[in-house]
Amino acid sequence: MHTRRSFLKTVSIVGGGILTAPHVFGFESQQPSGKKIRFGIISDLHHRQWGTREEVERLKVFIDTCIEQNPDFIIQCGDLCRSTGAEPLMKEWNRYLGKKYHVLGNHDMDSSDKPTIMQIWNMEKPYYSFDQGDFHFVVLDRNCIKKEDGAYIDYASGNWGRHPRKAISHCDAEQLRWLADDLAKTKKQTLVFMHQPIFLSDFSDDIGNANEVLDIFDKANHAERKAGRPDKVIATFMGHDHDDRYGERNGVHYFMLNSATYAYSSGAYFYRDPLFAFVTLDPAGKLIIEGRSSSYNDSVPEKISSRFPAKISNRDIKLT
Repeated sequence: MHTRRSFLKTVSIVGGGILTAPHVFGFESQQPSGKKIRFGIISDLHHRQWGTREEVERLKVFIDTCIEQNPDFIIQCGDLCRSTGAEPLMKEWNRYLGKKYHVLGNHDMDSSDKPTIMQIWNMEKPYYSFDQGDFHFVVLDRNCIKKEDGAYIDYASGNWGRHPRKAISHCDAEQLRWLADDLAKTKKQTLVFMHQPIFLSDFSDDIGNANEVLDIFDKANHAERKAGRPDKVIATFMGHDHDDRYGERNGVHYFMLNSATYAYSSGAYFYRDPLFAFVTLDPAGKLIIEGRSSSYNDSVPEKISSRFPAKISNRDIKLT
């Protein structure tokens, strides 16, 4: 982790230019069933990240709530756990019997290679897509290192911390080609999940090839607008920064999810209760976030509590 830097203001750019085509949200045209889609989401739990500190009880609160509310699926947005000591946490995660999905985060490979943590999670592929109702969902893996010769290697055993910041948080070239092709093939409007942000981040030297991902989103939406259709990519959910933010860029709504466990600013400040959220896609043309709020376990400096509120904000985003 690094000391926080100045907040990046939301902008609307594509390849140095502005996307001027009007943003049209097409719930009604794309959702003939009219069925709402609802999912539970949690990020940056960091089980066993701090020595032997367990976070099973935090996850239990999330799983209990999901069992009670029965969303269409649940997803964790990275930095769930290392391979060491993961068994009790995964037992809790698997107590939820509905559809559940994983996103890889950088710390998940701190004590193993990528295939090992994926096997523990029962995760078949590092990046993939799926449909739920009339929506398409994409999960990206930004845990690749770009070497000086242009070759990509996976995160493994904390190697990401031994490379220049500009070399980490990459999607490899094959994944980028897959993403463009996946978006072109689906006729459904799409939401994307990833761990490391491609927008809104303080860590301007830790965004890897974010611009290449953004460019793929821009091109996919531009093609739809040119054909008189609604945008293809409508929202993106990100973790990693342990902060609660929202911004819009070229018609795509970006949500940075706060950590379930703690804020970080030259040290960890733990929340009393776990943070997570439920997201509803409403066919009336809204994206609704129901977030959890908490407080800090101990007395923290005012500059921390005011800058990093212990919450995931409720949001009601009109998308028409």
